[in-house]
Amino acid sequence: MIFLLSFYFGLGTFFSFAVAPTLFRVLERSSAGAVVERIFPLYFGIGLLSVGAVLLMALTYRAGRFLLGLLVANLSVLAVEFFYVLPKLGHLKDALSPDFARYHLISVILSTLSLFFTFGSIIYLIVRRYDDRAKA
Repeated sequence: MIFLLSFYFGLGTFFSFAVAPTLFRVLERSSAGAVVERIFPLYFGIGLLSVGAVLLMALTYRAGRFLLGLLVANLSVLAVEFFYVLPKLGHLKDALSPDFARYHLISVILSTLSLFFTFGSIIYLIVRRYDDRAKA
């Protein structure tokens, strides 16, 4: 569970803080947007699969309610991003459109929220593992 969540967290932070800013710095805005538009479905798809798989594992291992809550919230955020916000952004190609700006902001907020939920889940699992070892 820690591996899958860490993989998605690392991917998300690297893309958000290294890849995307670099693309917009070195390419024309329209070209950078076209690249990001191609990467987003893969990125959020990996998030859905990773968090979904961890949620199934957590249910199987009867994880605590706190972890289950974080995972369900994270999966919900990712589903809204993947199935609603990304398609909406795809239809709003004009970056100068107020609708594009609004949905882009929503996308940034949801992506950040997902990374916070993911980080919280990782910390929970690490602390729980440490506590379980200390009790043994």
